[in-house]
Amino acid sequence: MLVTILGSAQDGGVPQVGMRPGIGPWRTASSIAVASGESFFLFDASPDLRMQQRSLLEESGYAERAGDAFDGIFLTHGHMGHYSGLVHFGKEAHAPHGIPLYGTESMLGFLQSNEPWASLIGGGYLAPVPVEPATPVTVRDLTVTAVTVPHRAEHTDTVAWSISRGWSILYLPDIDAWEQWPQAEETLEAHDVCLIDATFFAADELGEGRERSIPHPTVRNTVDRWGHLASTRRLILTHINSTNPIADPGSSEAMWTKDSGFEIARDGMLLSG
Repeated sequence: MLVTILGSAQDGGVPQVGMRPGIGPWRTASSIAVASGESFFLFDASPDLRMQQRSLLEESGYAERAGDAFDGIFLTHGHMGHYSGLVHFGKEAHAPHGIPLYGTESMLGFLQSNEPWASLIGGGYLAPVPVEPATPVTVRDLTVTAVTVPHRAEHTDTVAWSISRGWSILYLPDIDAWEQWPQAEETLEAHDVCLIDATFFAADELGEGRERSIPHPTVRNTVDRWGHLASTRRLILTHINSTNPIADPGSSEAMWTKDSGFEIARDGMLLSG
């Protein structure tokens, strides 16, 4: 199993529209691809998917494949950076032949009730596969489990994805607060690699109290809470906002984060067991 971090930024990327220039190198919205044998699976379909495909085209197994771009797509939730890239699977673009689309009933119901997403399913380009949280599904030779996490539910519920074949990774780009998730430590400990929410570094980052309407654990909080796990598993921070100083690898905040035992995701980063 080989995991490619396609994007490492919050939904709007780095820099976001209207921010000139943002912090650090360009980043695309959070997403990963998982290769297992000759199969490729997409976890979250970001609006930057077309650009992110460049990382995959550098892998011989993907560059040489024929037919549909992926063997399955898994969605975490209904915020713009995590599903809006599905537009690339419509008849105006890729027009695949029924790629399995995995999500909770809430996520799939949202897509089936709203255009243009409903037409992607009705047209046969994507084939919805509902999953029950905490119930493992076998996809080719991967074991994949949806893990319910607390996050703003304006449109859908939110899950992380647990993925394993020989080794295990937790893909958790969004959560409101670690304190709201009693199973947090148990879940992190159960994985070899944890790719977790690092939207903001500090609570006053956006100014004017905007974080109160866009809750995420800060990097400081995450490091303080989970630093004791860093010696036994890889803890990689992703979903980085364009205001977050760790987006700049040379910043003092990034140095402190790495000295604390955490890694900072970057676009194109490869992970293997």
